[in-house]
Amino acid sequence: MQNKIPALKFEQNERKLLLLSIPAKDLISISYFNPHEKDRETGIQRPYNKTRSKEIATYIDSDEAVLANNIIINFELEKLGLTLADVYNEDKHLLDIGRIAKEANNGTRKVKELQGKAAFVIDGQHRLRAFNYTAKKYFPLVVTALVDLSLAEVAEIFVKINYYQKPVNKSLVLDLLGISPTIFPQYYRLHNVVNKLNDDFESPFYGKIRMLGIGKGFISQASIIGAIQQYKVDKVLRNVGVEPTEKIWYDIIWNFFKAVSSVFSDLWGEGRFLSKTVGIRALIKLMGDVVREFDRKGMEFSYLNVQKLFRRIDKKVLVSAEKDGLIGEKGVRIFYDRLKIGLNLT
Repeated sequence: MQNKIPALKFEQNERKLLLLSIPAKDLISISYFNPHEKDRETGIQRPYNKTRSKEIATYIDSDEAVLANNIIINFELEKLGLTLADVYNEDKHLLDIGRIAKEANNGTRKVKELQGKAAFVIDGQHRLRAFNYTAKKYFPLVVTALVDLSLAEVAEIFVKINYYQKPVNKSLVLDLLGISPTIFPQYYRLHNVVNKLNDDFESPFYGKIRMLGIGKGFISQASIIGAIQQYKVDKVLRNVGVEPTEKIWYDIIWNFFKAVSSVFSDLWGEGRFLSKTVGIRALIKLMGDVVREFDRKGMEFSYLNVQKLFRRIDKKVLVSAEKDGLIGEKGVRIFYDRLKIGLNLT
């Protein structure tokens, strides 16, 4: 494997992406795939279609073969103990793919099936796996690499890629992606929790979550789960001696946001500031601080106690944040800091 390859870095909605070309054999060696595919018209779940890849392989081995469509992957650098800055030289536009491969093979992946793997293939598995049947093993591929997306975000992108071609039965996305409670327990639990929050009539999120980025709702499943994982709320819970089971997650999120929607009812709902992505993500980040504060004071994390806490804050803090038009991760940080100060949680 070539150690360093040219790559262009860019951003879309604050998500880091790389555009690069890599030999097929090298990409296969560090990638893993969803084990099944679904017939979009019949909805029948079936194993990976080897025949389809073999047909592509025949074309690849022809003299006129061109694969112009990009393979879309998610580099899981954080799981390897790396950051993008560790492996990407911004001045020379070079990606150290050799170091990524080395770290993937150093036993950093906790799941046996993922040893040596650094990238999940979001789209293009049949094209990539076709090279298992070709003579041209080092055919250069066009690759778009996202970096350290949560599994929730990967799932949403996967569905949107397929949904807008021909509708996919969204309820079976976990099977499509090969997500199991054994390999991805954290995501699996949170997916179930968010789904229940969306279905529970008394939930502050009832009918308001776009479960896979599709349909109506003021927030996506990916934003909620992504924020919980990014701000390491599970680590906060474990630090105070609480193991985050599905029931614990559900109770904490329900109590916290039920209090928010009650105290700030005029700022909660479709199109209102606290229900926008920046508001919800800042609140999820704050949720960890509230858990710590209640543990320090020996208080129960109940709806009434959270409600009492939020009644202490001057509503002007929230109104000013809305007027400032805060957006993106920078907006999340600014609003979160204002909430902490307003609640005296510094």
